[in-house]
Formats: sequence, structure tokens, C-alpha cells
Amino acid sequence: MSDVNERLGHLTAAQRDLLRRKLRERSRDTAGGAPAEPPVSPPVRLSLYFFPQARALAPGAYYDMLLRACEFADEHGFCAAWFPERHFVDFGGSHPNPSVIAGAVAGRTRRLGLRAGSVAAPLHHPVRIAEEWALVDNLSGGRVGVSFASGWHPDDFVLARRLYDERKKTLMDTVEQVRALWSGEPVSFASTAGTWADVVTNPRPVQAELPVWITAAGNPETFVAAGTAGYGIMTALLGQTLGQLRDNIARYRAAWRAAGHDGDGDVVVMAHAYVSDAPDLEDRLRPALHEYLSSYRDQTRDGGAPQGDEQVLLEAAFQDYLAGPSLLGTPAKARSVLATLADAGADEVGCLIDFGLPAADVLDGLPALAGLLPAPADPLEDRSA
Repeated sequence: MSDVNERLGHLTAAQRDLLRRKLRERSRDTAGGAPAEPPVSPPVRLSLYFFPQARALAPGAYYDMLLRACEFADEHGFCAAWFPERHFVDFGGSHPNPSVIAGAVAGRTRRLGLRAGSVAAPLHHPVRIAEEWALVDNLSGGRVGVSFASGWHPDDFVLARRLYDERKKTLMDTVEQVRALWSGEPVSFASTAGTWADVVTNPRPVQAELPVWITAAGNPETFVAAGTAGYGIMTALLGQTLGQLRDNIARYRAAWRAAGHDGDGDVVVMAHAYVSDAPDLEDRLRPALHEYLSSYRDQTRDGGAPQGDEQVLLEAAFQDYLAGPSLLGTPAKARSVLATLADAGADEVGCLIDFGLPAADVLDGLPALAGLLPAPADPLEDRSA
């Protein structure tokens, strides 16, 4: 198998018992809800989601892979691609500015939605957000959308305009200001010259209204706030269980309805994705996901776990991803997970494809992922039109 398996073979009895408990807990949480017979077509929209471990690929190779993946997604019916914002860290660190990436992808695609997943609102002036994304909206012919986040790492706030402890209020204030600027309303801002200016931004966007989501890691208050304000939700299972996701989406829908908004809102759930029938898939995925999850854990803890415990927890998390609500595995398993997420309330699943596999493997895996999409209504449609 791998050197990870060799290390696991030398675990103490206590460590093996910890691994077994973790796997049982995760299995109980993720086992329920999957249909016995997966549907032929997914009941949700599918998009691509990018959030790499920066050290896994050299920058040039990574951006080339991203552009080629977006071209494939554009040609095969994926609804959008999501690009994050991260600073000063390995986890997601290839994406300091989602608008720059989206502008590059705009010139290589014709249909694909181009979305920030996310803009860290407290780190930017609302005018810059409105200007940059209106520019990309023009370059793409009106295909952008933005999910806004409150920010996470204190170090990121060397870039901020407002205090770290005010980040949640800053988030919602910034969204409202960006939406007003997008619509052409003048918004008043103070300058360091001691004056105030009523700002109207250029270029004017193609879309009359900016599609907006709020990024939520699992905090119920964020789901309620987004529903009350009438925004979509971008979330994932990294910070919540499947049961908690279901409950949070229910809170979001209830807040949406209570606020009197039309429709039901929009929920996007990110899930790791690599679809294959290969018998050695587990061995192929293990090194990449172990490294990816280790990079994630480095940002969510103070200090390090003992090496033995660390490997136990990484293998437990890896097995959870394989068995649980991810799109890692066979097409049948992936369709079952899509149905489970739709039943939990997801409208779209963002397929995270860049979790550390070699670039060629990521691209080679896209056709199987596209196989989860419904067939075009007209198979003879001229896609070059």
C-alpha cells in the first residue's frame, strides 16, 4: 500500500482504538440519507471549486491546470467555477485575488459562471470590489457572482480597513455597499484628505444585480443572517457534519421565508471530487488527501499533535471522505452523495478538484466527473455557436 499504512501498522493499541472510534463516529453521521438506487442525473447543479494546497504544484503548472479545467467545464455543461481568496498560507495560497483568476478564465470560456468563493470583505474597500468584479463582468459578458466572507486568519488583517473583532459587521456592511455601487447608486466615502466623496463606480457591469452568496463554515448565525438578508449561502462539510448541514440549511430557508423574500434562496455545498472505478483509487488518493488535510489542520490548531496521533487522525479523516458525503469514489457512490446533499437542501455542489493530485490526474478525472451531469437536451447541438 503506502508508507502511511506502514506507520499505521506500528500504532499503539490506544492509537488504533482511537482510529476505530473516529471511523465509527463518522460512519454513523454520514451513513444515513443515501438513496438505495441513485438517480440517473444529479438533482443539483454542478460547478468546479478551486482551493489548492499551494506547495502541491508549482504556480505555472497549477494555473495552467486551472485554465484547462475551466475550459473543460465550459464545454461540458458545468454551471460555474469558484475561486477563493487566501493570503500568506499554504492552504489555498495560490489564490490571493479571485478577480484576477476570473478575468483570465473569462477569456478562455463562453458560458461558465465565474465566482469568488470567497472575497474576504473586511480586507478590501467596497469600491475596489465593485470595480474589479464589474470589469470581469464585462470581460465575461455578464457571468460573475461573488460569495463574501468575514475573514478568518488574524494575520490577513494586516490588509484590513476595519478591526478584526468587527469583521462580521464589516462583512454585511460591505456587501450592501458593493450592491449599491453595482446598481449605480452613489455611495459616500471619507477620504484621508478630510473630504467626503459621492462615488459612482466604472465600468458599469453587464448584470443589473450582482449575484451574492455568504460563505459559512457552519455557524448557524451566518446561515440565518444570509437568509434574512436575501443572499445565497456557500458552505462545505469541513466545519460541520451532514446532520448539522441539514439543520443549518433549514435555518437558512426559514429565515429567508420569514424575511418575505421570493423563492427559497440558493445553497452551494463544496465537496471534494474525483470519480473513478479504478480498483487502486484509495491508494492513489491517500497521499494527496493526507497532505491536503494536514495543511488544513495546520491552520486550525495551536501547536502540533504527536506524530502517531496525527497519522491516526489524518487516516480517520481520509477514510471519512471516502465513505462519507464526498464525490471521491465510483460514479454510483457520487450520484448517491449528490442525492443525499440535495435531500439536505443543496441547490449546487461545488466539486473541489485541486486537492493535491498531479495536474495530469486532475484533468484526466474530469470526464468521469462530467459523466454525473445530465445529457444535453439536444445531443446534436452545435457547441461552437
